[in-house]
Amino acid sequence: MANVILSKKFSELTTEELYQIIDLRLRVFVEEQKILYADTDFKDQKCLHYYIKKDGKIVSYMRLLPAGLKYKEIAFGRVATDERYRNLGLASEIIKKAMQDFKGEPFRISAQAYLKKYYEKLGFKTVSDIYLEEEVEHIEMLALNR
Repeated sequence: MANVILSKKFSELTTEELYQIIDLRLRVFVEEQKILYADTDFKDQKCLHYYIKKDGKIVSYMRLLPAGLKYKEIAFGRVATDERYRNLGLASEIIKKAMQDFKGEPFRISAQAYLKKYYEKLGFKTVSDIYLEEEVEHIEMLALNR
């Protein structure tokens, strides 16, 4: 059975969905990866939120930043999947769906450096040297998305 990928504006998210999104992001980035950062950066209100639910719970997620919010191109970030649902391709499905929704628009991301090959498989090319963001090595990557 195919996964249903939902996308909503911030104002369309239910309180429960928002709580689940914040919880998932905190579990992945703060608890697992030990990244200490302010998750509430006030960009969520301007983003589209893509996610997959299983048994009523959000298990994979990413936010799409409109062109001009972070880069001149569309961007995405906060890509997170519950550890029990990893290696099933859920995050890749979400990314592909977003890129399909905005076909013809380039995407620029700030990717954790260890995920370089993962994003290359999705059509991204490295366009920067390694830099630190929240004390984690990152690289800028670009996909023309034609």
